[in-house]
Amino acid sequence: MITEKVFSGLGARCAPGATMSGEPHGPARDHPCVSDDRRPSIAWATLLAVGWSVLSGCSPADRPRPAPSGATSKPAATPATVGSGPAVSCAHDIGGTPPDADAYELVLDAVALPAGTLDPQQSGEPGWLFAKQGLVVRAGIAVEITIAPPAGTRARIGWGSPGPEGTTLQVPACPSGSGWLAFAGGYTVRDPMCVPLIIRTSGQQQRADVRVGAGC
Repeated sequence: MITEKVFSGLGARCAPGATMSGEPHGPARDHPCVSDDRRPSIAWATLLAVGWSVLSGCSPADRPRPAPSGATSKPAATPATVGSGPAVSCAHDIGGTPPDADAYELVLDAVALPAGTLDPQQSGEPGWLFAKQGLVVRAGIAVEITIAPPAGTRARIGWGSPGPEGTTLQVPACPSGSGWLAFAGGYTVRDPMCVPLIIRTSGQQQRADVRVGAGC
């Protein structure tokens, strides 16, 4: 026992109030220090406390404490989308404002599309023209925008800074203090054309056209 080693290492030093014993008296025979009245001395109590501390290996302050309930951190929620596929990042919102009724057509009370004809320019990509036009979407509503076939072979849409580009894009239900979101981007086309779009949101869908250098 560890406590026995602690006691044996004391040698012949006696605690105050104890005397040396030259005669064997039961258990006291193994210990040179005994008190006159045969009762445990203060030294015995101290040594017992030290032995227990050694055996236990740690103090109450060192023992691990259970984590408080409910302390587990939760990952931040990702804004919902209508479907799968490339999505515009909420972080790329450049600050939307309520759309002007004369300049935009509001589709499903969620997406504001340009009411006029856009002017496409050379995109820097051979065989493609680009018409710069931001996307304005109501905040807190997930939207899916798709180029209706077969126009998908001659047109692409893309928004973000930078963001995904393709024939179908998701706009998550991003928050905004103004109630509206705006994303930089536009329409890429082979030639001036009427770009047919299908807007899906809140279980509904509607077709809408965007004039990119040509009427519809």
